[in-house]
Amino acid sequence: MQDVKFNYLTELCLRYQQHDFYVKEIPLSILSKVDKRFEIPQNEKIIAILDCTILGSGKAGVCFTDKGIRWRSIGNEVGSIEWIEFSGINQFKVQNEVEIYFDQKKVFLLGGGSNYPIPLFIELLTTLRDVLKQFSYELLLKQHSISSSVTYNELKNISTLFEKYEEAFEPNNGLLVDKHISTELKKKVIKYFDFHVNKGIVAFLRTFSLKKIDGIVICENGIYLKEAFISFYYPWYVFRNLPLYLLEDELVIGKDNVFHLTHSKMKGSEVLLFLKKLQKHANSVYQGVPSVIDLYPINSKS
Repeated sequence: MQDVKFNYLTELCLRYQQHDFYVKEIPLSILSKVDKRFEIPQNEKIIAILDCTILGSGKAGVCFTDKGIRWRSIGNEVGSIEWIEFSGINQFKVQNEVEIYFDQKKVFLLGGGSNYPIPLFIELLTTLRDVLKQFSYELLLKQHSISSSVTYNELKNISTLFEKYEEAFEPNNGLLVDKHISTELKKKVIKYFDFHVNKGIVAFLRTFSLKKIDGIVICENGIYLKEAFISFYYPWYVFRNLPLYLLEDELVIGKDNVFHLTHSKMKGSEVLLFLKKLQKHANSVYQGVPSVIDLYPINSKS
């Protein structure tokens, strides 16, 4: 078993993921530019980044750190606000579709290349503000440590229940588990999902054609979903109580994120059952572990 460390700020950001909003698993191509472009001090820890550029360069956007929020608009304007000051803001609003206001002050532009829904962004800011008002900055950033976690073998056993593997042929439902994932395929998955280090890949479910690596990766540290213009990562302690349902051939996860299963060899209903089994297991492992949704009711959907 390995210790899992988390705080409520990270968990909140993970729950508000959509494309171009990266939490913890931030692409190196973006992370390498953020410190300088956003003028972030060395002693400040980056938690999440919303990239607002068309090509995903990370040159402009919004950065959430352990000290506060920092931003860099398309016009190169840089600004920041610490969490203590942020907790005193009364209203967040948007004007002209891209201009974000804190009370009566325009602070930055969310436009440029981001497809992140502005209403959802306002909801995230409001939720963060409300948690800070009701509780404290220290509680939001307090580091929690869990002595138990899911294990490779447990995840493998669950995944194997859904695998239909024939050694002489391609797997007939697209799911490969453990040693059935070839070294060559694993390298492609690591490159496509932009894994920084070895994640302990347990299973890979391909959800598109054989020429693409779109799909779902089950790792010891969490679950990854990626296709064109969509990329998500949820650690197991967050995934355990995440909204998850099927809408025709689309898997809806988290804050109404849509993951397409139209070309998946595994039926949508079976994919959902597979993920629900993983959720149930994660729930049993982390039973009793505090969650931000227990601390504060984010909204009725959560």
